[in-house]
Amino acid sequence: MKITVGIFFRSITIRNKELIPEKGPLLILANHPSTFMDPIVIATLINRKVYFLAKGELFKNKFTRWLLPKFNMIPVYRKQDNPELMNKNEDTFNKCFEHLEKGGAILMFPEGISITERKLKPIKTGAARIALGAEAKNNFKLDVSIINIGLNYENPHRFNRDLFVNINNPIHCKEYKNQYQTDDIKAVQTLTSDITLQLEKIVIDIEDKKTDELVASIEMLYKNAIRQTSGDKEDKSTDFLITKNIIEIVNYYSIIDPKKVDAMRIRLSNYVKALEELGIDDNGISKSLKKQSFLKSNILLLLYILLGFPIYVYGAINNFIAFEIPGFIAKKTTKTIEFRGAIGMVGGVFSFAIFYTLQIFAVWRYTHNEWLTIIYGLSLPLSGLFAYRYYYTIIEIKNKWLLMMTFYKKSVFVANLISERENIIKEFNEVQNEYFSKQK
Repeated sequence: MKITVGIFFRSITIRNKELIPEKGPLLILANHPSTFMDPIVIATLINRKVYFLAKGELFKNKFTRWLLPKFNMIPVYRKQDNPELMNKNEDTFNKCFEHLEKGGAILMFPEGISITERKLKPIKTGAARIALGAEAKNNFKLDVSIINIGLNYENPHRFNRDLFVNINNPIHCKEYKNQYQTDDIKAVQTLTSDITLQLEKIVIDIEDKKTDELVASIEMLYKNAIRQTSGDKEDKSTDFLITKNIIEIVNYYSIIDPKKVDAMRIRLSNYVKALEELGIDDNGISKSLKKQSFLKSNILLLLYILLGFPIYVYGAINNFIAFEIPGFIAKKTTKTIEFRGAIGMVGGVFSFAIFYTLQIFAVWRYTHNEWLTIIYGLSLPLSGLFAYRYYYTIIEIKNKWLLMMTFYKKSVFVANLISERENIIKEFNEVQNEYFSKQK
């Protein structure tokens, strides 16, 4: 799974990993945008053995009741699934207490539901009840820590996208001792509120779809403009802060000057529509505006296309079926988008393992040459990754030539579009500066 996660994502950036305690009782809490992809990602990225709270529905039959605990899963029962089974949660809590008493780590998703939105759902009190319950059982000498993790996917349902994992400072549950001993319900509510505040800081949290669409449009222009001047260097921590700032500014002006926000929304909508009519995107325009040697860049691309084509064909032939099967299975087995990426990622483990085994075995049976078989086996994943990147490089080149032809045929229209783009970015910079000066 470590290898799978490393291959599935184009890049994984982890911020503040050193804040995770290496030993001692630990409750790990995270947002939940992508069903069982989320626990796999977290468990493979931290250096501790992790136990998981999983839906009680999964433990319906004898086989799953035997199998799932082997994967460190503890059943938890939700009211929306089956109210009659809620009484079983007492056993769940006791198992969690025992595990924390042994200095173990438990992963929970306190939203209690998985939905792919850039929005944090209401945090349930279960995590706080488990943490404080374990402490109370041990006279607050256990020193349970809570670590909040923000999973910020570019797109969890597509291969080769970015992931930014944001980690906040640990919460020490013993600090709630006095309040718990005075009013345990109030202490649980206070800790739940503190968990919510921490998670809100480390995930992208947008109130509604309309605002999300506006923020996404501003992000597109603004981040492309920054990369245009910084030589395409990406810093996921900076990207995250930029998005947070954009959300703050949009929310602020939606209250004090909604007309300004509506005007920006209309301008951006018209800009995006114009791009769609031309069949180009903002990233292409952004790259075209960079000062670079046309001759040098195109000669290098031509060499890449010519020299890379045989490797692309080899990689595509050897990897195509294994690559396509997981996505096909995901589409056929679920209509819920939250499961698509997770099924595709885990399905890929089996499809590539099966096909690579059969292919390597076939080469060995045909040649009986050890070194040739080893070299062939090593070439499979390497050529597959190359073929994937080569394919999308060709698409990027096609888009670049399409953009050049569009410049040639509709030069005035495109020039006006670029001018509008620059004016939108300039206007947002002015709004941003005004906002920051008001905050000071």
